[in-house]
Amino acid sequence: MLWQDNFVKRNFCFKLFILIVFSLIVAGGCLKADTRSGADTAKKAKPEDTAARLDKFWQKAKKEVDKSVVEILAQDQAELAKGIRHHKFLRGDPAKKEIALTFDDGPHPAYTPKILSVLKKYDVKATFFLVGEMAAQYPELVKAQFAAGHNIGNHTFHHVNLTKIPDEEVAVEIKACGEVLKNITGDAPHLFRPPGGDYDKEVAEVAEALGYTMVLWTDNPGDYESPGSKVIETRILDKISNGGIILIHDGVQQTVDRLPQILEYLMGKGYRFVTIDEMMGDK
Repeated sequence: MLWQDNFVKRNFCFKLFILIVFSLIVAGGCLKADTRSGADTAKKAKPEDTAARLDKFWQKAKKEVDKSVVEILAQDQAELAKGIRHHKFLRGDPAKKEIALTFDDGPHPAYTPKILSVLKKYDVKATFFLVGEMAAQYPELVKAQFAAGHNIGNHTFHHVNLTKIPDEEVAVEIKACGEVLKNITGDAPHLFRPPGGDYDKEVAEVAEALGYTMVLWTDNPGDYESPGSKVIETRILDKISNGGIILIHDGVQQTVDRLPQILEYLMGKGYRFVTIDEMMGDK
C-alpha cells in the first residue's frame, strides 16, 4: 500500500541519516586523534631535531685553530678602516715593561694545579680564560685560581668557534659560561676571549651587550700543537715586547714543563707580570 511504501522510505532515510552522522563523528574523532598524535610526535621530535641541527655546528666549530697575531692585527686594521670600534683589548701600554700571561681552555685537573704552583712560586698573577663545561666539572680549581688573585675570564661554555654556530646560540654560549663562573666565584666575569680568537660583528656586539671586554693577544707560540717545550719557549721569548699578551694553554704538558724557565728569563729582563685587569688599568 502507498502509506506502507512511504513509511518504508521514511524509515530508510532516517536510518541513512543516523549512519551518516555517526560516520562523521567517528571520522572527526580519528582526525583529531591523528592531529594530536602528529602534534605530540612533532613536540617529541623537536628537541632531538634541534640537538641534531646544532650538533653539526658544534662538531664543525670545536676544531682548535687559534688565529695568528698577523690575522688578528689585519682584522683590527680592517675594522678601523671602516670606522668600526669593537669593545676589545689587544695589548697593553708599549711604554711599560709589562706582560700579561693568559691561559686558555681550563681548568684541567692534571695541569691547573701544576700551573698554579709555578705561578705561586714566582709570585706571578695571570689571567685564566675558562671553558664553562670544564669549570662546572672542576669548581674547586676555579676557586683556587680566584683565591690566588688571578683574573678569571669567559671562554664560552662549550669552547666553540662562535662564527660557525647560529647567531642565536652565541649569546647562549657566553651567558652559560658566565653564569657558571659567577656561581663558583661569586663574581660576574667581565673579560671574554672568543675561542681561537674568532669573532665577527655579531659576536663582538653580543659580547659587548653582555658587559664583556673582548681580550685577544700579541704572542701565540702555538703550544696547543705540542711542538716541543723548547720551541714554545723560543717562540715566546723571540717576539716578546712591552705590553704583550701571551696566549698559552692550560692542558699542555710541554707548556707546564717550560713555564719556570720562561718566567725566570722574562723577570730577569725586567718584565713585570700583570693580570689583564691591571694592564687595562695601566694603559
